Amino acid sequence: MRELEQYRIAMKGLPEGCTAAEAEAEKQKKLSVEVVDGVPGAMSCSEQTELFVRASGEKTGMVYTQKLDENPAEVIAQALRNSEASQRTEPEIMCSPAVWEQVQAQRMAQGESEEILLTPEEENQEAAVGRLLDFGKKLTAELKPYGRDGARIRVDLEQTILTMGLVNSNGMDVTASTCRYGVSVSMDGGYHGFVSARNLEEVKAEPFIDGIRQRSLLELPVIPTQPGTYRAVLSSRVVNYILITAWQMFTANRAQSGSTPLAGKLGQQVFSQCVTIRDYKGGKDSKNEVTCGFSWQIDCEGVPSQDVTLMENGVLKNWMYNMASAAADGVVSTGNAGRKALLSGNIHTTTVTVPKNFTMESGEASLEELFEACGDGVYVFENYDQFHALNVVSGDFAFPCKAARIEGGKLTGLWEGLTMNGNVCRLFGCVEQVGRDRILEPMSMYDSYEVSGPSMLVSELRISG
Repeated sequence: MRELEQYRIAMKGLPEGCTAAEAEAEKQKKLSVEVVDGVPGAMSCSEQTELFVRASGEKTGMVYTQKLDENPAEVIAQALRNSEASQRTEPEIMCSPAVWEQVQAQRMAQGESEEILLTPEEENQEAAVGRLLDFGKKLTAELKPYGRDGARIRVDLEQTILTMGLVNSNGMDVTASTCRYGVSVSMDGGYHGFVSARNLEEVKAEPFIDGIRQRSLLELPVIPTQPGTYRAVLSSRVVNYILITAWQMFTANRAQSGSTPLAGKLGQQVFSQCVTIRDYKGGKDSKNEVTCGFSWQIDCEGVPSQDVTLMENGVLKNWMYNMASAAADGVVSTGNAGRKALLSGNIHTTTVTVPKNFTMESGEASLEELFEACGDGVYVFENYDQFHALNVVSGDFAFPCKAARIEGGKLTGLWEGLTMNGNVCRLFGCVEQVGRDRILEPMSMYDSYEVSGPSMLVSELRISG
């Protein structure tokens, strides 16, 4: 990675008092286009490179910059000076070739293939724009028959090439690139859907068509709300809005501090046998089926990414680790180090634990089959305030939501102004069936990670007005 060329040289002569140093670069090149009712709309192209430089003496300091022409030696020296303000009492751990080999050996032992880090071939911008526009027009034509008469269809397409590179004084020098596509569809009547893929050939119309059909099921009259505890079907979007915060409960640092309801329960049956949760390094699940376009070959500490089974048939199997939390438990990092864990305007310079593709695995049931199995109950199809409504320390939640009444396996009317209350462990402990559908939720501000999950049937859910 050319942005790190001068830092490779600087690593050979560190300033006085500096025992270790590291430079990590993250470059995103984005191309975005929109197609409205088959007509090309706005388009944009952007490129941004961020540099995170660490330097250790008695403690470790950090410098963040987008100024690529700064003198690397001066940046490292500034990072070392910044270490004086660190609240930590010892230097941070930095990756080494020995750690890399150890992680690769563990991956091979688990049956994962040893991937070659490649840079995607880039086509010229005009050709890329033309390809995205052609696809947008084609997708619009495929979706048109499923919308209301005269309904406007907007397709937003984005191609992102992400390159990550890291060099440090321990001898690490690694670069990995990936290309992914994001496709969003909005349609008059309130429908919005998103998929991501590694190439446009993997993007199919079916997930959008299923979403449009599911939305049409909600064209029902509003009926009086009846608070209580019900059998319930949760839509895949509702499940995702729980997972998009609940993933923090599966990090090793929270387990070590006791700030997750799962702490101390490794190896125990915690959720229903219907629930399996994994974090994938790439966009394929355990059935080798493509689920999304997010793919991470290395994390921001330079550790190779791994597939991690966190919960299998309801049994808690593992945690997500970065290097610091892995060292505390005497294990190998799972390659889950990141800096951009939350949606905020701040730059996250502290290394934390984040997922890559955090996924609750799908089952076989259609949404209609879940309604039928529910019998009499409620269908919660939308919830809100996903970043504040769940306490990851206790697992308690209170989501404002919308629901539909289910009677005899059929939707009969809409309930509004509701709150769904409970505890994540109890909720996922009473899952009876898991649907075959899947909704993807990327952390779109930074493209940091993706959460996906299916609809599910639970034996009880408390609804209040």
